[in-house]
Amino acid sequence: MKLRSCLKYFSFLLFPSLANAQSVNEQMWFEYMLNYPFANSWNVELAGTYSTVLDDPKWRALDLQITPEYSFSQNLDFMAALLTSNTFQTQSLSTFEVREMLGTRIHFTPNRRILTRLLLRFEQRNLQDLETKTWDNSTRSRVRAETIIPINKSSMFAGDKLWYTILDVEGFIVMDQDVNERFANRLRFRAGIGYRINYGTRLEFVYTLQRSKNILDGNFESTDNIFRFRLKHYLNKSNPSKTVSGVGN
Repeated sequence: MKLRSCLKYFSFLLFPSLANAQSVNEQMWFEYMLNYPFANSWNVELAGTYSTVLDDPKWRALDLQITPEYSFSQNLDFMAALLTSNTFQTQSLSTFEVREMLGTRIHFTPNRRILTRLLLRFEQRNLQDLETKTWDNSTRSRVRAETIIPINKSSMFAGDKLWYTILDVEGFIVMDQDVNERFANRLRFRAGIGYRINYGTRLEFVYTLQRSKNILDGNFESTDNIFRFRLKHYLNKSNPSKTVSGVGN
């Protein structure tokens, strides 16, 4: 109960206008990301996420994603991904999702102190109702403007014991139709802080303000306060990639 009160107070301080939102809830995400860079230009990210809501009605999800990424140049990355997700939506609805993704990241300020980037993704979503065994299919585009700023070092490449901030905004554009799920994401604002202990280990806490559309319970809008706790591991220190850094969700 104390944890929920603290999270609500934190989100109220950041976005006091949320007090007037139609529906507000708090989510917790626990994320683990394992990155293996190789051949100077390649990176493979394995990411696992457990997410749940603190309010009622309860739901929970477990996502697993693999993302190979290729750095074509200092300014351009290409990537693909395959995600599987099991979600307990309601007492009467559980879903299984297979999602394929193609994307690119454009680096506007590579190797500078403040990194600014644009992440573009196109997703094919295949969602199965586990009760009826029926499938829904949908496609959507995602556009995310990203900024990463080091706090106590001259750049993000300046060594260990590095503090940094994360700021970004992402829009979701459904290309055809919504699938039958509780939350169809539309807009996210993220602000976070990270700490690079050493090359191989990084910790991040990210607050996400998410505007969502609930199509199961009356087609209404809701606001989600998402508190994300991340552990990132990077392997192959002897041959790191130059620019790729993983994408997450």
